[in-house]
Amino acid sequence: MTRRLENAKDPVEISLYLDTRRAKQNGLYPVKIRVYDGNTKKVKLYSTDYDLDENLFEKVIFPVKGQRLKDVEKAIKGELDDLLYFYTGKVQKIQYFTFDALDNVLTSKTGDITDVFFQYEAYINDLRDFKRVSTASSYQLSMQSLKSYLKFKTGKEVNKLRFHEITVKFLNNYELWMVENRGRTHTTVGIYLRGLRVIFNRAIDLKVITSELYPFGAKKYDIPSSANKKKALNGEQLSRLFHSKPETAEQAKARDFWFFSFACNGMNMKDILHLKWNNIDGEYIEFIREKTKRTKKKNSKIIQVPITSFTRSVIEKYGDQKGGSSSFIFPVLNESMSAERQHLVKMNFIRFVNQHLKRLAEANDLPQEISTYWARHSFATSAIRNDASMEFVSESLGHSDVKTTQRYFAGFEDKTKKDILSKITAFMD
Repeated sequence: MTRRLENAKDPVEISLYLDTRRAKQNGLYPVKIRVYDGNTKKVKLYSTDYDLDENLFEKVIFPVKGQRLKDVEKAIKGELDDLLYFYTGKVQKIQYFTFDALDNVLTSKTGDITDVFFQYEAYINDLRDFKRVSTASSYQLSMQSLKSYLKFKTGKEVNKLRFHEITVKFLNNYELWMVENRGRTHTTVGIYLRGLRVIFNRAIDLKVITSELYPFGAKKYDIPSSANKKKALNGEQLSRLFHSKPETAEQAKARDFWFFSFACNGMNMKDILHLKWNNIDGEYIEFIREKTKRTKKKNSKIIQVPITSFTRSVIEKYGDQKGGSSSFIFPVLNESMSAERQHLVKMNFIRFVNQHLKRLAEANDLPQEISTYWARHSFATSAIRNDASMEFVSESLGHSDVKTTQRYFAGFEDKTKKDILSKITAFMD
């Protein structure tokens, strides 16, 4: 049983085929993808993970007008349509079709392509291959969260999730479960579901699924946006922290690296630990953010940071002065470490700074939520409050979009607001 997918003039025809030559032990027949090359008049069948009887195959593949399908039949039809769409996309990418060329582009088992978790794993592996371990970890958490939700729903481990199963209702219920049952914030929900949205977009780009299955966007599911909480110290708090008296050497080191980040345009800890001696050019540190090194070249901006007396003192105090030009300034990482090991060491260092900084902050009546990330927000906010333009701060932070920079700004202090209002209403006095 076959049916042409493309127009008669097309040299390659793709269809679903029920191979009735021999029944399996379950009494069903294997469903296969039939590819016909009109140029060579040859046919090749590709296996799938689906077995059906003749009546059900006819019903879901060639439905009679007005015929209603049960939910399970709709699911089968959706999965088989996705397979057909996937093969069509692969064929369309081949400039001069041959079966060898098609075999080369079919790099995954047909039973896996419409599985969300399979696509997660494929992308996570790609990220790890590019040594983007932190990003890979984020997608791993996103996938694991979905698996935990399915276990809650079904009472058992679920290892497959088809794209067509993720509907607006599914996402709303997942959000409700995350917030009410797991006690997670909407910010966390947003982070995990933005990862899922990337997986959907990749599947559409690869022609694994059609865009009709996309559940996000206008009049569909709206991913919660991150809460714009203030993560910046004001001028008085910055001065108090800088002049505080650490109780331990660990607290002093944590403070030094936090202010090194602040004084280096809010450079994050990952970039600080990746600094090498050849990043120093005279009176400046020049670097490209690790976050953008492996993205599009247009986003890989060189950030220039003036070296101050303070940042120089930190380099002299903690830097490996015996290192060569291509060695790390701060001897926390080394080139012999694997990407996974480097990621673990970086996370441990950030944890070290955060733990000891919080203790120092508590002793000086400062926000105990402070972390390494606050240095970046504090730099942006302080610069803008001191009349720096948003464009200057955006360039200093290495952002490609000023809108991103605006999210780092914690707003104006109350006194500043009063001063501004006093000036613009002076004519009323």
